[in-house]
Amino acid sequence: MRKIYLVLSVIFGLYSCASDVETLDSEMTIELSSKNSSENVKLISAWTANRSSPVQINYQRKFKVKVKNLAYQKEVAIHHATNNGSWVDIPLTYDQSIGNNEEIWVGEVTPDNEIYSTDFVVKYTVDGETYWDNNSGKNYSMLVNVGGFLSPNVDVEVNDSFTRWAGTSFAINVNARRNYGANATVEVVYTTDDWATKNTVQMSYQRYFRVGYAHYIMSPNQHDVDIYDTLIRVPDEVDSIEFAVVYKVNDEEYWDNNYGNNYTLSKITY
Repeated sequence: MRKIYLVLSVIFGLYSCASDVETLDSEMTIELSSKNSSENVKLISAWTANRSSPVQINYQRKFKVKVKNLAYQKEVAIHHATNNGSWVDIPLTYDQSIGNNEEIWVGEVTPDNEIYSTDFVVKYTVDGETYWDNNSGKNYSMLVNVGGFLSPNVDVEVNDSFTRWAGTSFAINVNARRNYGANATVEVVYTTDDWATKNTVQMSYQRYFRVGYAHYIMSPNQHDVDIYDTLIRVPDEVDSIEFAVVYKVNDEEYWDNNYGNNYTLSKITY
C-alpha cells in the first residue's frame, strides 16, 4: 500500500510541475506575442553596441519610433525583456514632427550591466488606449553587440552615435541595408554656405567597425545592415555643415535627409 501511495505522490508531483510550466509558458507567450501590431506605431530603427573600455562598462541600446499623432498627451516606450525574466519600459522622448500627422520619438539607454535580454516590442499609450508594434507577433530581437536594425521600409540612416565633430573633421557614420549582389555606394552631400555650393564625398564601407575597447561590429550583421563612414575636413573659418546622405543601389537612390530638414553638425569649441 505504501508503494502505491508513493507512486501516486510522484505522479501527482509531476503533474503539478507540468501544470506550473504550462502556466508559465502561457503567460510568457502572452507577454511576448499576443498583442496585435498597430499602424499607429512603428519601429524605424534600433542599435545595440558594447561601448565598454578598460575603465568603464557601457552597453548601448537606442531606438527610433514613428507614431501617429492621435493626441497631444502620449507616452511612447520600448517594452523590453530583461535577463531576470521581467519586462520593463524604456521611455522614449519626442524628437520631431515629420508631416502626415506623424512624429518621431527616440530613446537610448547605456546601463553599466548587461541587464537587457534580446526581445522587445514598441508600446504607444494615448487617449486611454495602448497600441503595440511587436513585429507581427514575433517580437524584435537583438543581441548585445549586433549594431543596427532597419525596418523594412528604411534603406539608409545616419547613426548619430558616431556622427560628430572629431578633432579637425566632421565624422559621418551611416547604416545601410545590404543589397546582395548589387553595386552599392553611400555618399554624403553637404554644404558650408546654405547650399550656394554643394559638395559630395563617397563614404567607405567598414567590414569591421570599432565601437568600444576591443569591441567591433561586423557588417553585414544578422539584420543585413552595413556600416559606412567618412571624415570631412573643412576650412578653419567654417563652423558647421548641413548634409544628407544618399544610398545608391544599381539605378536606385535612397536618401536620409532627416525627413526633409537635413542634418546639421557644428564644430565643438572649448
